[in-house]
Amino acid sequence: MRRPRLWIRIAIGFLALLIYAWSWRMVGVDLGKFVEPQAAQRAREIFTAFITPEILVPERGLQRVEGALQVPCAAGSVPEEMTAGEGPRLFFPSCAASGERIRVRGEGFRPNSEVVVRWRFAPSPQLPLGGELLAGRTRTDEVGNFSLEVEIRPLLAQEGGAWLQAEARWEGRWQISPALIRTLELMLQTIFLALMATTLATLIAAPLSFLAARNITARGPVGTAVYYLVRTMFNVVRSIEPLVVAAIFATWVGFGPFAGVLALTVATVVNLGKLFSEVVETIDPGPVEALTATGANPLQVIRYAVIPQITLPFLAFIIYHWDINIRISTVVGFVGGGGIGYQLKLWIDQTDYHRAGTAVWAIVAVVSAMDYISARLREAIR
Repeated sequence: MRRPRLWIRIAIGFLALLIYAWSWRMVGVDLGKFVEPQAAQRAREIFTAFITPEILVPERGLQRVEGALQVPCAAGSVPEEMTAGEGPRLFFPSCAASGERIRVRGEGFRPNSEVVVRWRFAPSPQLPLGGELLAGRTRTDEVGNFSLEVEIRPLLAQEGGAWLQAEARWEGRWQISPALIRTLELMLQTIFLALMATTLATLIAAPLSFLAARNITARGPVGTAVYYLVRTMFNVVRSIEPLVVAAIFATWVGFGPFAGVLALTVATVVNLGKLFSEVVETIDPGPVEALTATGANPLQVIRYAVIPQITLPFLAFIIYHWDINIRISTVVGFVGGGGIGYQLKLWIDQTDYHRAGTAVWAIVAVVSAMDYISARLREAIR
């Protein structure tokens, strides 16, 4: 075979360069964005959050008590000790003058915890959005009491007083993260979602596959028309992304796993139907011809000559597609199909990347385990 002339090869090479240059421009490739400091730093933070999932978290607690304090005292009034709170209690004078130092006591708080005392202001002409002002910090003793001396700032006199707030926070023993518990619950839902979709799709795809098999159906004008009709339906529906189907069902039946089951069932029916029909088309024609020669009807031919040859390949494809549906269901969840995918989308939208990382690693673990299990099952039934 003669090689093309030099000028033809040069023209082809030049045309290829033009196509790649046009493609480069059309997709907006900009390698400089990789080295932009702010973008790179943000990408690093997100990546770090994803690879450090929230598995264990310390037990956190909060106690907060507040009460109003007037500044200054009304003419002729004498400060009285005020009590705020029903569980943890806060004791302080009812009023005080600017610059005065008052004693604030607390009882019933968590022992040996840090306490932050602050002034909290309501919105006013001077502070349209309100605000807070730190008054002091201390720790509770072994029985949960504390005592702290705080100063009445001039700002309190301008505002006519403020709310005195005491807040105790603490961290206890490590415990399983609520995000992990939620992830495990939804992963279990995702597995069963994929199982239901695969089961329903198998019940529909198995009979349709015989109609889409040329060696079974395409006999005579009617059979040939049925064959091409079913094949065309498979090809048309397979061209529609499961995300689109899931969005339609989520609008139809509402957001949740039921919409995901319906969407995956539609996608799985056409995929399994095509695979099953190809298996049927590759069977040994000998048993079929032998039974046909004895006068067996089509149903008897399928029952005794076709089904024994396709049972094991069908089971292998069913198990394999269950594995595939677990992966697809996580994506279908992004448009309201339920399962772990929907929760993952919520955490990403909330920029809660540590919890999103928990979901991502759970998906990786389940998909890897299902891939191993399905491979072993397919080997066992061969």
